[in-house]
Amino acid sequence: MKKIDKYLMPLGMVGVLFYFAHTILGNILWKEYNPITTDISSLTADGAPNAQLLKILSFIYGICMVLMVIALIIKSFRQYHIMLRIGYIILIIMQLTSLFGYSLFPLTEDKAEMNFQNTMHIIVTVIVVFTTIASAFLISLGYLKQERMKNLGKLTLVMAVLITIFGMFNPISMSLKLDILGLTERLVIYSIQILMFILSYYYTFLDNKYKGLV
Repeated sequence: MKKIDKYLMPLGMVGVLFYFAHTILGNILWKEYNPITTDISSLTADGAPNAQLLKILSFIYGICMVLMVIALIIKSFRQYHIMLRIGYIILIIMQLTSLFGYSLFPLTEDKAEMNFQNTMHIIVTVIVVFTTIASAFLISLGYLKQERMKNLGKLTLVMAVLITIFGMFNPISMSLKLDILGLTERLVIYSIQILMFILSYYYTFLDNKYKGLV
């Protein structure tokens, strides 16, 4: 178990860094790209500039996240109760759906066309959003029920609420025809990344050294 904590738990923080590198570098390399109006998926869409490089960064991110969540599942089955186990199982479903779904179904050059590839991309996004929200609430409630981990549960609950609220911004902005899809999407996804970074940081640096303090 110590080897899992040592080698797999830090991968969450590494993955988050690769994710931000993929979005920030993509913005820098694509001069015409507007992060306020344009969604993140456009960076790796078919025909997008530097899409292959950004897909590599995104793939590394996905692998790091899957390995960290596997470590969390193992830990939850050894130390925690059923709510946390279910939460982390749903979280691995989200990470695997994101890793393979977006790789198999990137947006086409004409992302407004509702062809099979774009439709599947949207379906993947819906699955990712709902599994993220479900897992975040289950994980937070699980920590709140776990003795001496209530502060981590409260922090996770705050992030779950923020992810849910920000997730509502996308359909609202689209229904109002506000051209801010890139902004609203980033609010959701960056909140998810912050949550993953928090979990990775906790189990890398605090779990064994300061048990009972968080």
